[in-house]
Amino acid sequence: MKKRIFIGCSSSNDIPEKYRDDCRHLLEELFKKENDLVFGASANGLMGLSYNVALNNKREIIAICPKAYQKDLDDIECIEILTNNISERTDKLIELCDTLLFLPGGIGTIYELFTAIESKRNNEYDKPIIIYNCHNYYDEWLKVMDKIYEEKFSKTSDKNSYVVVDSKEKVLDIINNN
Repeated sequence: MKKRIFIGCSSSNDIPEKYRDDCRHLLEELFKKENDLVFGASANGLMGLSYNVALNNKREIIAICPKAYQKDLDDIECIEILTNNISERTDKLIELCDTLLFLPGGIGTIYELFTAIESKRNNEYDKPIIIYNCHNYYDEWLKVMDKIYEEKFSKTSDKNSYVVVDSKEKVLDIINNN
């Protein structure tokens, strides 16, 4: 079944190569299937890798870009959607996808991840949120989340809003079976 996958990830080219190598294998498997890409419109970093793998596999690509970064669209070929700001972009990313997959990323990725979790927690949608913890990238974030749950700042049941996996096979299994 064809799905639109939002991929939240880094747009930095300066990340360690181990993340790029690991994610490349996952993305190649993901886009061999009838999955399309929804992403934040950058040709750099893991975001650019996602774009290139989807493009090479002739997948539909939807780039959602705030006006402040409109110039990024010059470097990619896709369906383009402009938003007024980052929060509108994040809402549109969530709206247009069937599944949300988070690879290693920076502040923007974490913002999108928290927005996705909070929106799902508040019953705004019911789409899978998958956090790919490749090379233990999200371990420290998970410790912060555990403290939030342990000290009852959020309900432990909120953990059900997302799934954290550390293997490419598990990511693909979740996407293929939802």
